[in-house]
Amino acid sequence: MAETGHHKANTGSWLAVLLIIAGFVVGAIALPLASTALWIVTAVLVVGGAAIALASRIMEQAY
Repeated sequence: MAETGHHKANTGSWLAVLLIIAGFVVGAIALPLASTALWIVTAVLVVGGAAIALASRIMEQAY
């Protein structure tokens, strides 16, 4: 832990979280619209965010 009591995080972690949140927001819009294009965008955002999370070792930053 850092001296301030907060966990350290890098830019990749923040980018991954933002992409995954954006994916869920787009998915929430795609559901009532039944839009295939929006579902594809949802999948790209969530999978892209997950890949960046793995690459930035997001789970190791929790401890």
